[in-house]
Amino acid sequence: MWLVSVDLLCSVIVIITLQQWAVKKNLLAKPGVFLTGNLVFLFGMLPWFDNLARYSISLHSLQSVMVHHFAPLLWIGALRHKQSSSIRAHNTVSHWPTTLLMSIFAVLTWVWMLPSFHPLLMQSAIIYSGMKWLMALSGLALCLSMLSHHQKSSYWQKLNNVTVVMPLLLWGLLMFIFPTMYADTHTSHHHMMISHLPAWLQLSPIQDQFIGGLLFIVSGFLYWQSNSISVAFTRHARRFSK
Repeated sequence: MWLVSVDLLCSVIVIITLQQWAVKKNLLAKPGVFLTGNLVFLFGMLPWFDNLARYSISLHSLQSVMVHHFAPLLWIGALRHKQSSSIRAHNTVSHWPTTLLMSIFAVLTWVWMLPSFHPLLMQSAIIYSGMKWLMALSGLALCLSMLSHHQKSSYWQKLNNVTVVMPLLLWGLLMFIFPTMYADTHTSHHHMMISHLPAWLQLSPIQDQFIGGLLFIVSGFLYWQSNSISVAFTRHARRFSK
């Protein structure tokens, strides 16, 4: 119970802090889109979602793309890329912390999704919650980097492609090519979780994996498409700031 309470409280604090920061810096250009990003983030971070996603590949995939991909993309689209003196000073700071965070997350993603490790790691609520928060923090860090480092927009685009897009597309394809990749290791836990869902949501392990792979591929493609949009947006911001 304490883990659920702390998890939910931290999610609310992140949203409130981000909202106050955007208003204080006068960066909120599209409040409706920003609110949608907050709701997507909050729903994806709900501890009750964890209890289901730990036993379902498709729900785990949905939670991942909501927290790490779609919420940050909505925030980027809602915030004004304003080039102020403070931001220009911040641009001189090394970008290695975000690069390191995104690289670590990419490596952990590959380890996490390995069939031999995946079911073992998913059984621990604490480990699962920790990985979920690493997804949230790395997505938020990349969002803030795209907003502040206008001169390095192409760099962040490449970092996005290597650490986010490629793992999504490759794991999605692997789930299609090997339809029983998680079926054997997840069968018992899968049936335990599925039994609590309505009949129309009860899927076989292979169907569950197929939907998870489809979510990864579609999300990877959308995220890759958004990179070019974000770079164009930041270039416009540079012209606006001059």
